[in-house]
Amino acid sequence: MTPSPTDPTPPRHAPAEELGHDVRLLGDLLGETLAEQRGPAALALIEDVRQAAIALRQGALPRGREAFAEKVAGLDLDALEQVSRTFTRYFHLINAAEEQHRVRALRRRDRPDAAPPGSIRATCADLARAGTSADDVRALLGRLFVMPVLTAHPTEARRRTVLDHLEQVGLALERLDDARHGWRERRRTLEALREVVLTLHVTEDALLERPTPLDEVRAGLDVFERTLLAVTPAIYRELEDGLRAAFPGEPFDVGPVLRWGTWIGGDRDGNPNVTAEVTAVALARQRAVALASHEADVEALARALSVSARRLPPGDALAALEASLARDRERLPEVAARARREAALEPLREKLRYARARLQATRARAEGGYPDAAAYEEDLRLVERALVGSGLGRLAAGRLKDAIRRAEVFGFHLASLDVREHSAVHEAATDELLARGGAPGYARLGEEARVTFLAGLLERAYLPRERDRAGLSPRTRELLATLDAVGRGRREAGAPACERYVVSFTSAPSDLLEVLFLARTAGLAPDELRPVPLLEQLEDLAQAGPFARRLLELPAVRVALRGELEVMIGYSDSGKQVGYVASAVALRDAQRALARVAQDEPDLLLTVFHGRGGAIGRGGGPASRAIAAQPPEALRGRLRVTEQGETIAARYARPEIARRDLEQMLGAVLLASRRTGEGDDPAREATLQRAARAAHDAYAGLLADRERLARYAVAATPLQEVAQLPIASRPASRAKGLVFEELRAIPWVFSWNQSRHGLPGWFGLGAALEAIAAAEGPERARALYREWPFFRALVDNAQLALARADIDVAARYARLAGDDGRPVFDAIAAEHARTVAAILQVTGAATLLADQPTIARTVALRNPYVDALSHAQVELLGRLRAAGDDAARARLREVLFTTINGIAAGLQTAG
Repeated sequence: MTPSPTDPTPPRHAPAEELGHDVRLLGDLLGETLAEQRGPAALALIEDVRQAAIALRQGALPRGREAFAEKVAGLDLDALEQVSRTFTRYFHLINAAEEQHRVRALRRRDRPDAAPPGSIRATCADLARAGTSADDVRALLGRLFVMPVLTAHPTEARRRTVLDHLEQVGLALERLDDARHGWRERRRTLEALREVVLTLHVTEDALLERPTPLDEVRAGLDVFERTLLAVTPAIYRELEDGLRAAFPGEPFDVGPVLRWGTWIGGDRDGNPNVTAEVTAVALARQRAVALASHEADVEALARALSVSARRLPPGDALAALEASLARDRERLPEVAARARREAALEPLREKLRYARARLQATRARAEGGYPDAAAYEEDLRLVERALVGSGLGRLAAGRLKDAIRRAEVFGFHLASLDVREHSAVHEAATDELLARGGAPGYARLGEEARVTFLAGLLERAYLPRERDRAGLSPRTRELLATLDAVGRGRREAGAPACERYVVSFTSAPSDLLEVLFLARTAGLAPDELRPVPLLEQLEDLAQAGPFARRLLELPAVRVALRGELEVMIGYSDSGKQVGYVASAVALRDAQRALARVAQDEPDLLLTVFHGRGGAIGRGGGPASRAIAAQPPEALRGRLRVTEQGETIAARYARPEIARRDLEQMLGAVLLASRRTGEGDDPAREATLQRAARAAHDAYAGLLADRERLARYAVAATPLQEVAQLPIASRPASRAKGLVFEELRAIPWVFSWNQSRHGLPGWFGLGAALEAIAAAEGPERARALYREWPFFRALVDNAQLALARADIDVAARYARLAGDDGRPVFDAIAAEHARTVAAILQVTGAATLLADQPTIARTVALRNPYVDALSHAQVELLGRLRAAGDDAARARLREVLFTTINGIAAGLQTAG
């Protein structure tokens, strides 16, 4: 971070040196900014801490970590703030540099002679080489369905403002890469980069208040406007081109296989801030963004397609276009007067002028608008047929085709909004409504009695709509108002606007019947909302098969499912409940059980909805690896998966990266779905269950004294401070207080990662691997690792979590818990040592991540800087807990929030 003159002369670096050059440049600019703003002493302080941290990691610091801790402890609060802010900004900047370097690498690999591994083009070639027939591919395309679902879960620690500034850093690095720019342009770019580094330096790390749900809606829509609306048609184009190249001469009809979902504005579970009004606004704003995108498309097409009628040969396609124009002229006479004058002899342009006017009327809910997105899409296809039929197919294959894809995928709804609520809320509302209707005592009934009663009600052709809601409890009124908003949204933007209702903590069929009853009471039709059970507790995952079979016996549920059984499985809560390994095995077993149910129902599609987070402890890790590890019989070309918090910005902020990640996701689904089922291997299943039991026992030992573990987590991690972070509208706990059972899994994982324990992503794996070795010998685990994608993912994801963890740093946090926390830390440290040793034995490597040297090197380079933030955080936590003055506590907490932000950026993971 030592400032140095920056030469605007274009650098001459080998590809391997480009990232290092950018990191040095940004570090120098940050040091220069710090010296300008705070003086040479501030820069000297940062350099002193940085050099000591590097020496610590190199083993060259006398007395090691103890000396480093003393150095940090000797800093006053202003100095701690300076250290925290500077290293946090450094991580933000180098993350931007790494992102730009990834874009460079993607561009270099994009060559005509070799498709990049993981690309759709490579995937299609792999399918052909593996002997997959064109008919098999067509069958797969017929059921292929991939839907990432954006959520507002609070794991993005950076402000939107910070993300905007970092985007400007990336754009500046992009311009510096452009060899076409001369010396003056590069000098201006460097000055712009100085400005944004300065702006970042003087920007607050966190908002003073939590964002509202409508702030989250705006942030979600921003992702679509920045990248997804443009990138999605490109993915379809890649798939069509890849199939054409891999299967020459074979026709393929690629339907809407990639779609988008969202929870933002609909996820009510545990978040009282998401109201019916928020849901209504979210649906309306999504509609507005979709319509604005379509308007931009037809505006651009109208400018481009200046095709003269004199150059179009007569034919059926042209006749159909003329007939459509005649109807438009009659429907929109005022538009026609202008369009016929401005687009004389240009029928395609005239048609697109009417399309624009109809879209504008649709947005304003005025006469003359489109009744639905299908009608708009048909107008575009009419233009397409006119061009193709006139021998101008090339004009139909570019911008017009992309516009058609946007119409097909995004419709008038943009993304399908899920509503989610806790099953207990539905039970209470159902009990209240039934009592009001003369049937009290529902909540006291047993499960079978509930099912019989509700199933009987739902078989009726008509259920009275609850119109007079004045006497209902506020929560029930709010729930019915949300269903009203869903109905309006579906009528205005189309059925895809909201198709699913996710029921958290589903444990019985009545949990879904209650949702259907409430929907009917709100006036929705029997098949308008598909209830989606969310299985997230071990006992519910274990009963996934019998639960699904019982559901399918209920006619009302069958009607609502519309031929598709969708089940969501929760990685976060199950991991918190039973630990890393036992959760992974339970989730796999549940999927296989659901697949067996679906196999007995030839007319039923199974879609498993994966509630994954970004962190390993919440199902995170490389998406392609996760998909390959799924039971193929449960996948079969259909995947819904949540995209949460920091993963949204990481995957979708830059078009090239969004395109790459979506290609990898779609390609992984295609390849994994062509595999046959895993089949029953009794010996392998016995091994896996033995391992899961051993891991569960180890985790249960950690949870044996829950009060002590809770005390340790509160004392030895920033759990309470993470819960107070103003990064999302969602509270950290479903109930008041930090009770283990009520605490959300996100702050739980987030806090263990911050304190470098990282235990949700690995704890218990050592016990599991030792159990296999003890019962069957070490070679058994090595063979499973080599041959089985599920087992390999289990081990490799834990390696990532362990690489980001650091038990020596965690020991500094453990001191905050005093003697009471010593048994907890000792248990964690022992399992850590056991897990590292067992992984090295299984992989045959000398170090963790030996087969991923780039990641290992990145972690090693970042560690000294994370150490500085970790030690600052430990010191701040100690001072905060000792502070008695409210003003002092507020100031300490503010600096502490900066360290949380910085550690999340440094580790590139949060919760």
